[in-house]
Amino acid sequence: MEIRDTGPLLFVDSPPVHFISEPVYSKEWLAEEEKLDESTSVYTLPGKTEEAEKVLAQLRFLSRPFQRQAYRPIQFRLKDGGAVTGDIERLEDGMVHIRNAVEAGDSREIPVHALEAIWWKGKPFPRS
Repeated sequence: MEIRDTGPLLFVDSPPVHFISEPVYSKEWLAEEEKLDESTSVYTLPGKTEEAEKVLAQLRFLSRPFQRQAYRPIQFRLKDGGAVTGDIERLEDGMVHIRNAVEAGDSREIPVHALEAIWWKGKPFPRS
């Protein structure tokens, strides 16, 4: 019995070879780059404070499916002194939709900028 195989006995896969060349810059481009001054100042978006960003980050965390079930009920403290207790239904377009825990079927929409803090089990929710 004769076995004939004309293919290679061992094949080693290797990555393709690439040649990297140094980029060529024109003198005009280098002169323009030297004229530009880099700014190190930090810009914030108008109307968004750090406190609002922290509350929004907490709302994003609490609006996930598992967290909706685990952190229940949540108390939302408003800037006008009021409080709403319930669960997050959804978060969209700067509005949080809250399903009221006291009255079944009752739902409220509250703008995110109107929230002061989020409380859970009688304590402020940990900052993320």
